[in-house]
Amino acid sequence: MDSINNRPASRDAGINFYELKTQLADLGFVKPELVDRLREIVLSDRSQFSIQYREVFERLALDSWFSLYRKDADGPIVLDHYDTALYQQGTMNISYRAFEPDIPKEIACQVLAKQLAQQLPGSMTIPWTLDKVSAVAYLTENNPQQIDFFNQLNFNNMNTQNLDFLKKSLLNLGFGEQVNEALEKNINKKVPEFNLMAKHEFNQQKVDYNLHFKAGDNQDMYFFNKFDATMNKGKEKEMNQTFYINKGNGITAKEAFNLMEGRAVHKQLFNKDGEKYQAWLQLDNDNLTQNGNKEIKRFSENYGFKLEDVLAGKGIKELNTPEGTESLFRSLKKGNTQQITVERNGEEKKYFIAASPQFKTVDLFDHQQKKIKREELLNPEQKQSSSQKQNDNQKQGKQQKEELPGKKQGSKRKMTV
Repeated sequence: MDSINNRPASRDAGINFYELKTQLADLGFVKPELVDRLREIVLSDRSQFSIQYREVFERLALDSWFSLYRKDADGPIVLDHYDTALYQQGTMNISYRAFEPDIPKEIACQVLAKQLAQQLPGSMTIPWTLDKVSAVAYLTENNPQQIDFFNQLNFNNMNTQNLDFLKKSLLNLGFGEQVNEALEKNINKKVPEFNLMAKHEFNQQKVDYNLHFKAGDNQDMYFFNKFDATMNKGKEKEMNQTFYINKGNGITAKEAFNLMEGRAVHKQLFNKDGEKYQAWLQLDNDNLTQNGNKEIKRFSENYGFKLEDVLAGKGIKELNTPEGTESLFRSLKKGNTQQITVERNGEEKKYFIAASPQFKTVDLFDHQQKKIKREELLNPEQKQSSSQKQNDNQKQGKQQKEELPGKKQGSKRKMTV
């Protein structure tokens, strides 16, 4: 620690401290700890010294060393120059430079940031100690758009992480990479809110999507909040529906199409307490929200619809292996109509099925996607003819009469088929 002169501070020392404090403040260095250290130095009897100062930003750290000295033994302390080092935190990237005492911290940070951002070999050919003229000339060189290198570096990592998260979310939601370039451009422009258009085609049906992105309160992060899906139903009127995204999760592009086609989708949801639960979702054609969206009907596990129970024992070939079962259920839960193979009297028949949770069954379609009766899916053992059932009932009744002569027949038991 520097020795402190115990003599009372003179009026000249007080003026000297005030002038230096004002000079550093004009340069942009105003932190209290720097001012306290400066006061201590001015009251000392040393003739030459340096004050170290660190300032931490979002992703950068700036170290500065202020070189001060007395021209005369009894003269005032003056700032000769200051040396700086700019670090990208979490990396090995660093740049150094010295600056004359009239260069503001803002310009110094831009010079160091440009050296880091561009890593130009020629940057080391400029003078080690820069005055204001040479510093401004360096910043404008090869920089016609006046890029803010400091902010670019300071927020670049955060923007990159945010951009990567959004791209991953778009990929997981089925939009691929078709809007990535436009997404990055809008984020770099720091516009508060923007929309991007995407397209898909499913089963020869085109769907247009309008993706909504919005910046947070501090515009340091962007969020993918919702998307509008539009389908032209030919001669019928255009169909629109908005789907909301929560932390990158929600209805996918294909699931949106399936819902708008009238099918159900199985999703993991969260209740008001943030607890997870599973439910089937289906658009309600009879009820609309205030903004014109169709309401979404939810059928949770407590509703009692289980694909496993509905499809068990129906002779579906795809259920013969764990892999086939998993693939079939996964496709149905996404809201697809999925082809199945059913064995009938040694022959195989092809059908398409789709989950119908509201009625606790599945819908059945032929190869042209036309709905057919669900009874087609029953096994021969389950699809007994009416005459066979009648014969069996008659035989059973006759047998009961023979075994219980003279006894009155009890009431018939209701049977569920």
